[in-house]
Amino acid sequence: MHSLEPELRALHADGLIDDATAARALARDRGRVFSLHAELRATLYAGVLLVMAGVGNILARNIDRIGPLAIVLAVAVIAVACALPAVRGRRAGRALPVAGEYLLLLAVLLLSADLAYAERQFTLLGPLWSWHLLILAVVHAAVAYAFGSPLVLAASLTALAGWFGVGGTPGDLMRISYSEAEFGARALACAATITGWRYADLRARPQSRFTDVFDHFAANLAFWGAIAWCSEWPWLAAGLPLLAVLTYGAIRRGLAEDREAFLVYGTVYAAIGICAAALPHIHGTTSSLGFALVVVCTAAAALWWLRRRLRETGP
Repeated sequence: MHSLEPELRALHADGLIDDATAARALARDRGRVFSLHAELRATLYAGVLLVMAGVGNILARNIDRIGPLAIVLAVAVIAVACALPAVRGRRAGRALPVAGEYLLLLAVLLLSADLAYAERQFTLLGPLWSWHLLILAVVHAAVAYAFGSPLVLAASLTALAGWFGVGGTPGDLMRISYSEAEFGARALACAATITGWRYADLRARPQSRFTDVFDHFAANLAFWGAIAWCSEWPWLAAGLPLLAVLTYGAIRRGLAEDREAFLVYGTVYAAIGICAAALPHIHGTTSSLGFALVVVCTAAAALWWLRRRLRETGP
């Protein structure tokens, strides 16, 4: 049987592939077992999304026949059933497996949809209806800490961002509901809250699994807040310096801690912010497109250089 092992070892010796890539390639060439962890998580996440879409479709088609109260109770029962494996594992002292974590995520997402539907149908909170997002954030956070689930924590932070008014809907991202300045202030306030939560969590639990989740949420929200301020005068005077500070911090952290995602944040968000600040003042479609093209190409070249530097200086 033909083997690529000599070629792979030569590539590794020449420095064209790193240790991890060489090890994986050699294992596959020899027919050894290799990890499907990433593929399994992606499949399970897609399954959760499909189930949520299916539940929504079934309820939408049968809402008149089933009735609002029956729908609320049925979804609640399904959510509890999805959470049972995690509860049993917790009582038995077992770590939460991958499938169990995604079932728990499905349970909290169903709970979110159920509470939103109940609020819409029965107006439980009246004029304070938006507070159901804060309630969900607190409940999801409690579940996340009880089971040590970063995925459920992400659901909690998403609900918290929604309560602040930066939930990631198209209207939020395009600032249809709020002015640029207000959207930026909301995003930055949410980022500051999550950052404070992150440091409190790390202080209480030095080995916390949640630090990465906090970091990514806070970074994205802070960048969106800065970009929103870059789009409107006089907030531009604060938005551009803030964007520069965030870009520098993200790139420095990415290089120092070998975190490629932060290099992407720094370059991509900087390019978006520069375009948001400059394009409204550039007249003519050709000039605007030309400027945007230059910014995008510069950002791509910078990201390529940073990734190369990261690989050269990385462990």
